[in-house]
Amino acid sequence: MAATPPRPSPRDLAGRIDPARRVTPVDYTAVPRPGSAEPQNTPEKAPAPSTPSGPLPRRSPSGPLPRRRARTIELPRRAPSAPSEALVTLDADDPRPVPRPLRIDDGEIRVVGIQTLEREQVVLTVADPEDAWSADAGASDHFLRGPLVVQVRRVDNAVIGAFSRAYALSVRPTEVERSLAIAEDAAGRSARGGRGTRHPTSRRELLERMEQAGFVVRAGSTHGRVTHPEHPGLFVPFASTPSDRRFTRHAVAQIRRVFGIDLRH
Repeated sequence: MAATPPRPSPRDLAGRIDPARRVTPVDYTAVPRPGSAEPQNTPEKAPAPSTPSGPLPRRSPSGPLPRRRARTIELPRRAPSAPSEALVTLDADDPRPVPRPLRIDDGEIRVVGIQTLEREQVVLTVADPEDAWSADAGASDHFLRGPLVVQVRRVDNAVIGAFSRAYALSVRPTEVERSLAIAEDAAGRSARGGRGTRHPTSRRELLERMEQAGFVVRAGSTHGRVTHPEHPGLFVPFASTPSDRRFTRHAVAQIRRVFGIDLRH
């Protein structure tokens, strides 16, 4: 085995030129312009060694820079208006009122445990429930009356489910917001809202506000019926001799979630 020659000392290498300095680096950014001819009689470049003995020197900062395309900046465009069928928009100028009348479409209602479903029974359950609870993180409300439970979606006040009492109670989550007060928010937030919003304090004041809003009250032996000419098929029961001191507040909530009309001032 041949002996390894000793490394040359800096004194032995004094005066020698590093072979890497004789190598001309390749300029990969140099692109000939269209129509330009290659220069003639140019001296040949020294071939680069296959295994250079040192790192290649950096290109001079004064060398040609690569050509780049100019960046195109898009100016902000105005957002298009919301479609007419949109339920929720962020447009502050949307003239549509937030509270909406109860919408009953047979094609959207999921029925479980119910043999026959009458429209009047659905309206009465939503208008005057015995119990109510919110589910789906507040996305919908369930109203129970007798053997029927009706599910109403809050965003558009549409009926999306009709279930038997036994089925609805068996699948109801353990933790739900159970309160008839949720019915006040079932049709959306207050149309007037804010400070100063108040309910009518007497039966006379309630009837005056209903008359101003275009409602028609038909009297009955024990319960009358409130209807509106612009919303055929919808109604709210109206007690002829109310005994509850919260009667007016309860009636305003009924009208709001069925007709989508807010009587609060």
